[in-house]
Amino acid sequence: MRVEKAIRQKLQRYAQVFREARAKNANEADTVMYLLKFFEDVLGYDSLAGEISKEVEIKGRRCDFGIKLDGSCRFLVEAKGIGKGVLRDGDIEQAENYGSRSGIKWVLLTNGAEWKLYHLTFEEEAGITHEIAFELKLCEDLQDNAETVWANLQLLSKESVSNGGLDAYWSQRKTLAPVSLVRVLFAEPVLAIIRRELNRHADARLETCDVFSAVKDLLSKDALLAAGDISLPKRRRRRKVKRADDSGQVQEVEVELDDDAEGEGRGGSAQVEKAAPE
Repeated sequence: MRVEKAIRQKLQRYAQVFREARAKNANEADTVMYLLKFFEDVLGYDSLAGEISKEVEIKGRRCDFGIKLDGSCRFLVEAKGIGKGVLRDGDIEQAENYGSRSGIKWVLLTNGAEWKLYHLTFEEEAGITHEIAFELKLCEDLQDNAETVWANLQLLSKESVSNGGLDAYWSQRKTLAPVSLVRVLFAEPVLAIIRRELNRHADARLETCDVFSAVKDLLSKDALLAAGDISLPKRRRRRKVKRADDSGQVQEVEVELDDDAEGEGRGGSAQVEKAAPE
């Protein structure tokens, strides 16, 4: 993603602000002040129009601020003082609690220098779970990878949130997640295509089970574990066989055989089966 000159300059300006704030051990109140200005200057929100609501109250507790559009809170921002150092994994627990109490599925955890966006999922059996949508270090990453920094931060912009950009981004992330890709790779139609393409150039004819094993060996253990139980899909094919009826007369009929049954008979002559009594 190309970063416009004006946006790049604003990002550089705020990166310097947060560097200086970190050097001065700025507290949480000062960090929130800088963040509010960032959301106005860089991400396009209008605090005078109520789009940035400071200290959102959620069932008796307060989050640092929330982003509201059309009267609805779209995501919460839990800020930490930049002078306290790096964000901790435990910091998300408080933000997750705020989100769960309000039914808001997006929570941003940041101290200005570090940004971590989480997506919350609410399920009756599993309870509340959070997954990281993106994380970045503004001060460190901006110089070397400004495009990636802005590609992530612009998801939080007023334009993106208004147009459903966050939800679209998450949908794409889930679709392209390792667990989804692994399951697609082991789907029968995909294995069939891979087998067909490999057989075009192979000296020996490959079977579906050969392709299944090869693809499985190719993938990492972590990817396979994330996908859960993966097994070779059973295929049933129609095949003509000769059967003898009760009178002893042999007729050719179509039957359904799975891959294993077909494999047992591969290379042999057609068998004559005795028809099962009705």
